[in-house]
Amino acid sequence: MSGDKDFDAKNGIVDGPTPPHTELAALYKQSFAYYTFRVRLPSTLATIADSLVKDKDELLATYGEAAGADIEQTTKDVRQLREDILSNGSLQPFAEGKDAQLWNTFLDKLPAEKRSYFAACWLYAECYMYRRISSIFQATSHMAQHDYFSRQKQTAARLSVDAMLAVARATRQNERSADTFRQLVKLNLWGNRCDLSITSGKQVKPTGNAFDQVTDLEEKLLIDGTAAVWQALNEGSSAGIVDIVFDNAGYELYTDLILAEYIIDKGLAAKVRFYPKAIPWFISDVMEHDYHWTLQFLADQPDAVLSELGKKWQRLTKEGRFELSPLEHFWTSPYEYYRMAEVNPGLYNRLREAQLVIFKGDLNYRKLLGDFSWDSTESFETCLRGFRPSNLCTLRTVKADLICGLGAGVAEQLFAKDKEWMLTGEYGVIQFASQ
Repeated sequence: MSGDKDFDAKNGIVDGPTPPHTELAALYKQSFAYYTFRVRLPSTLATIADSLVKDKDELLATYGEAAGADIEQTTKDVRQLREDILSNGSLQPFAEGKDAQLWNTFLDKLPAEKRSYFAACWLYAECYMYRRISSIFQATSHMAQHDYFSRQKQTAARLSVDAMLAVARATRQNERSADTFRQLVKLNLWGNRCDLSITSGKQVKPTGNAFDQVTDLEEKLLIDGTAAVWQALNEGSSAGIVDIVFDNAGYELYTDLILAEYIIDKGLAAKVRFYPKAIPWFISDVMEHDYHWTLQFLADQPDAVLSELGKKWQRLTKEGRFELSPLEHFWTSPYEYYRMAEVNPGLYNRLREAQLVIFKGDLNYRKLLGDFSWDSTESFETCLRGFRPSNLCTLRTVKADLICGLGAGVAEQLFAKDKEWMLTGEYGVIQFASQ
């Protein structure tokens, strides 16, 4: 493992798992957080720095010859950030960005002994790293708007065309029914397995028939709250709003839009609002430009089915039935969602307008629960700690060592089968909480 042998002793690393009912942190050597900060995140930073060097000519063509100094400086700063993590550096305040005060207020309230990468709560420290990368680029003269994850996200979409086409062909003539809805929700859930932040940017190509996989993966679905989600929508207002809090671009975004299209076409809501990220985030998270790029990418496909689909979604966007919500830096802050009503009451009240809010993916799940080692049998409602702006649904493939809502003995059986079952993305949950 990278770094010096004395690292653990020097930084008070505990050679054991995360204790029950404590914050997840890289302080515990047998945790996924420790592996994340010793291996995964340094690898992500090395990839960014290497790509700046490799793509220098292309970047100069995009941002102008004057960007040469920016490329050198950002490469140097990203490599320094990598060294800071590997030496358990401290979490410093931010000088730039619209959300600097939001972050600095948060950091000020952290106890002094928890202001380093390995001592801080995993959620806080990992979000901090991605915000710190953004600040490196924001400080430049010519590359403040550069999305250093854009190429990886676009490659992920290109690798998914066959899977996208198969899904499009299978969903052009479907009916308003609990069974069809269940299939589309599960399609959307398993689309979350294509997550570049888990593979440190290595591509994952979706293969095979997606709906056959939904059936094959049934035994991997640990909690299935789809019936309650359907009931909330089916009995709700056809003039209502459904909110989707995005996770990954590429194939997962495509399945988000397939589900959103169904909700509109079948009269389950009049509008679906989407929440993208304001800055490049966890490698593959959707930004506003990723949304528009994806729709145009589909519209430009030679196959008529995909091309028509892209144009239809562009039309729905123009008509306001698909709506990109105003950018909110809360989504790229370290705050758990139970603190939203206090920290960003405007956003909380916006979510209250929806009859259903769908939270996509692992990071949203971590923010719903907080990075906390709950008992695996603790109820979802308890773990939300009062965060109930509307009916909530979370679609998450399990890629971090926290979970709730399982039956007695289920986690123990899974650990007996595979001690790393919580880290692979093989298992999924669909959890629902009514308002």
